[in-house]
Amino acid sequence: MKKSFAVQLSLRFMFILTFAVILLSLSFLYILRSFVQASQTAEMKKACLDLYENEFNMDAFPYYLSFIAYDIESEEIIATNDPFLPLLKDTEGKAVHHFEKDFFYDGDLDVLYYGETYRLAGRDIVIAVSENIENDSFSKIFPQLPSSLLLMSLPVLLLSFLFSLFLTKHTIKPVVKITRTARSMTIDNLDGQLPLTGQGDEIDELSVAFNDLFLRIKADFDRERQFSSDVSHELNTPLTVISGQANLLLRWGKENPEQLEKSLNAIKDEAKSMHVIIENLLQISRIESRRIKPQLCEVDICELFQRVKGEFASVYPEASFEIFSDSEGDVLFETDPEMLHQILTVFVSNSMKFAGDKCNVRLGFERTADGQIIITESDDGPGISEEALPHVFERFYRADEAHTRSAGGSGLGLAIAKTLAEALGAGISAGTAEPHGALFTLTLKQVQGDSD
Repeated sequence: MKKSFAVQLSLRFMFILTFAVILLSLSFLYILRSFVQASQTAEMKKACLDLYENEFNMDAFPYYLSFIAYDIESEEIIATNDPFLPLLKDTEGKAVHHFEKDFFYDGDLDVLYYGETYRLAGRDIVIAVSENIENDSFSKIFPQLPSSLLLMSLPVLLLSFLFSLFLTKHTIKPVVKITRTARSMTIDNLDGQLPLTGQGDEIDELSVAFNDLFLRIKADFDRERQFSSDVSHELNTPLTVISGQANLLLRWGKENPEQLEKSLNAIKDEAKSMHVIIENLLQISRIESRRIKPQLCEVDICELFQRVKGEFASVYPEASFEIFSDSEGDVLFETDPEMLHQILTVFVSNSMKFAGDKCNVRLGFERTADGQIIITESDDGPGISEEALPHVFERFYRADEAHTRSAGGSGLGLAIAKTLAEALGAGISAGTAEPHGALFTLTLKQVQGDSD
């Protein structure tokens, strides 16, 4: 049977309290007995000294004590008030218990006594003062104390168990709520927050840690689900084309060289398109899951612009590039050069696709008063419609007839640029250039990351 944690904790508390009570009781009894024995020893020692100094005058001698004085060598009794008392030896400074069974014809000898050696009239004598145990009230009470303390401790232990059970149940009530909430959570509601007590204690810290964990798990799950959805959605078209061309080949393409070449080229193009789509989606997934992190170093923005210009000028020789800046000389900024280069490549590629091979591309940057760098890329093409502007960074979005698969690309370029910008902690936006054309803006901020 499963035990309640509250009951287990209460039992442990009760056992600890029981041990503490027993230990405290034993310590109390031991200390009490030591004090009583010390008091008895002091009293009997004083009585011995008084007898010695007063030459056995018993006027001030306590009535409840007995004594005997005898010569050590001859064992001659010098004085006594109890003729039945045996020759008790020197106790060496402490009171001791002396017991002889059947010492009397009607009982035992059971005394506590103190004995000390003195020099009297040239001979060594022992004076021993004793007290009958039967007349010692403490000796009668002391054996009953353990059982009395045990009886007294039973209700204390019971009350402590009930109190600790109530306190423990009240304390772990938030944990019970957390457990119930966690059990009700599924993949579809991982963003459901575990309850907080509002006390700011360790339980709240545990809830916050689990809430953060669930949100990260949900983000990872949503990312993987989005990846699977994107792959299945976007690969459907090339797979359909490949399947159709394969059917054409099976029917009559094998006997028709022209159709054979056409179908094979179509299959090849669609396979290449599939490869690009998968690679782009994998890159987005790796960046979003932070498996790819910014590698920071000093980047010369002007030099990076010249690099992008040179790469596209060799492929699109009829296109013109214009670079402008609000400052002279080199502009250095700490960022990831490869991620920034890829974002600029996406911007320029987008201009080449939709503004044409002979378009004019303008690359510019300015530094703000708070140390940010604003990079802009624009062209003189038809621009982006007002309806399309809110969606240009969405995956696979195509706003008009120009945004089709035949125009090239997979519809993931700007989505990748946005993901890279988020990894750099940068802002990214799209707009319309004057007098016409597309305009993309990237706002770079100083970010923390791995610099190696």
